[in-house]
Amino acid sequence: MDNLHFSPVKLRPIPTPRLWGGHRMKSHFGAALVTDPVGEYWLVSAHPQQESVVVGGEYDGWSLSKLTRQYPDAYLGTSPQPRFPLLIKLIEAEADLSVQVHPDDTYAQTHAHDFGKTEAWYILDAPESGRVVYGHHFRDRAHYRRAVADGRVAEYIDYRPIHPGDTVYVPAGTLHALLGGTTLIEVQQTSDVTYRVYDWDRVDASGQPRALHVEEAADVLTYGATLAPLQAGKVDVQVSGARAEVLLDCPYFRIERWTQIAHAQGGSGVVQLPPSSNPTVIIGVSGTGRMLFQESDLGSVGTGDAWLIPTACREVALAAKDEPWVVLRVTY
Repeated sequence: MDNLHFSPVKLRPIPTPRLWGGHRMKSHFGAALVTDPVGEYWLVSAHPQQESVVVGGEYDGWSLSKLTRQYPDAYLGTSPQPRFPLLIKLIEAEADLSVQVHPDDTYAQTHAHDFGKTEAWYILDAPESGRVVYGHHFRDRAHYRRAVADGRVAEYIDYRPIHPGDTVYVPAGTLHALLGGTTLIEVQQTSDVTYRVYDWDRVDASGQPRALHVEEAADVLTYGATLAPLQAGKVDVQVSGARAEVLLDCPYFRIERWTQIAHAQGGSGVVQLPPSSNPTVIIGVSGTGRMLFQESDLGSVGTGDAWLIPTACREVALAAKDEPWVVLRVTY
């Protein structure tokens, strides 16, 4: 298939209110009129709960699902799901999220008619003493259920420190929670299955606690196993004009961080993107630059901007404007 006539497309972020969200990123994402706190900006989504839409170009106004149905080779590739398999968000947690766990594919497909949810976090901002809930000390299912019955879940929660630039791998079955003051980019399987384990004993306006998913969580929690490293190992890859690092390569996605210096050592500041055997997503992290295709300027790439690059697409380049300019390159 000749993909030269398929070009990168930019996707419009979707502001999603959450009780634990904040207001700081609203102006950046054009969501100033949203009165409720916004916790998530869905940058790339084919989930039926809310879908990304192309902004600008030939496919302006198309949903991601329409694009992948119409041109599956170019914009879907060899996806493990019948839809685009990655859901990518920018998350602003002003308050603590509930302590939760996600199922794997087998459990989710049997019990929730959805896919499992392995995810990873790229930390953009965190307090000086920032940390996340990551892991637990429950010996087995019976121990966990006794802790729930006795109101002692919090005693068995584990914490790990985080810093801006960290990559946190969260496989299905991992007990986890983001804590207040954390902003990050989340890459996950396309799924919306979450089992709430503990909610810090909070109650709503009527004095009622949020519902927990005790039995489902007991089914899917990983017990007695060594968790994956909090900070994934970095491996440099060869890209002309930028420093490229593999932050994480797991069965569901691969995340690279590209750091580009505009006009470094007399160079042009332009980095050619190598073609990929599956679609690639470019997410702006910091600084600003431009997306180029066949030498045409398609638009900006700044913090939270998401571009979908078709399979095997050539003549795609990134041009740095600020120094340094950091983007994530995500594929599957």
